[in-house]
Amino acid sequence: MGLDIGGANTKVCWLEMESGRVVRAKGDSVYHEVWRDPEGLRGVLEDFKYNWKMGDGQTLQGVALTMTAELCDIFKSKAEGVITILRLVEQVFTDVPIYVWTTRGVFVSPSQTREKPLEVAAANWLASATALARSPLVNDEATLLVDMGSTTTDILPLVRGEVVAKGRTDLERLLYGELVYTGVLRTQVQAIVDYVHVNGMPCKVTSEYFSITADVYRLLGLIREEDYDVATPDGGGRDLTACAQRLARVVAADPEEFGRNGVYALARFIQEKQIQQVLDGIWQLLSRMEQPWPKRLIMASQGAFLLKEVARRLEWEAIPWWECIPGAQESYALTAFAVARLLATQLAA
Repeated sequence: MGLDIGGANTKVCWLEMESGRVVRAKGDSVYHEVWRDPEGLRGVLEDFKYNWKMGDGQTLQGVALTMTAELCDIFKSKAEGVITILRLVEQVFTDVPIYVWTTRGVFVSPSQTREKPLEVAAANWLASATALARSPLVNDEATLLVDMGSTTTDILPLVRGEVVAKGRTDLERLLYGELVYTGVLRTQVQAIVDYVHVNGMPCKVTSEYFSITADVYRLLGLIREEDYDVATPDGGGRDLTACAQRLARVVAADPEEFGRNGVYALARFIQEKQIQQVLDGIWQLLSRMEQPWPKRLIMASQGAFLLKEVARRLEWEAIPWWECIPGAQESYALTAFAVARLLATQLAA
């Protein structure tokens, strides 16, 4: 079982392999706000353990754990977050060996994790990139993996079967442009723009927590209501009317003050600026890479619809991640599938 425990989403993938081939797999993602209720994570994990049976008397050989929830501000430090999350996983999976993925690209035991907790903090990106880099379907041609989720975007170069990212910690990755804190659901609008255009004039945005990118992409018809699976800023609905009301508040207005077309223009402007945020990160990374630059972009997570446009502007080929790893499917979460596959391969060896 692969587990990727994030601050807002906990992802799981059950994987059964024989002779290096995926025989069966299934996955899920559950929204749980670890920063509000870390102990409540136990219930999520118990559901995974008891409700996700593969059948045929199969026993679980191992849990492959990776995480990003240690950064939640309910914890005094990332180390405290790692230890807390590990404790909860151990309390649920008492009868299953636990393997924790590190930023060194290897699995370690829970006891080793306690000795060096920061080595496992925010390591999920490396699991995804490593699984893809080792895949026989990703050849020696230089490739860029861009994983755009609800909150963040990873930009990771793969060259000749290796992950050639320079950063390891989140801080290093932010500095190198390999981590961009922008996503298609939870990102606050004012983290993307400091002004918008209203009735032909530039207008500064408020600094209040009024609207998020999920509102933007609901209004643009790029996500469905069921895809809006995070908390709304005002605790209200996820229908188009509610999304328009929240977005209008960004400029201290009601939608009626500048009309339906005005709200749509507002959303499109924000989308354009978010695309530019991703492109800026890519260009920063390319500026230190040797020629020839990649011409393929592997897309992952909820933001794939935006990454298609990013690839088009770069004049690159855009490929969904699940077409690059044998046995993968669109419904799986890349991070959970990747860490499960890496562990299954290791145990088989």
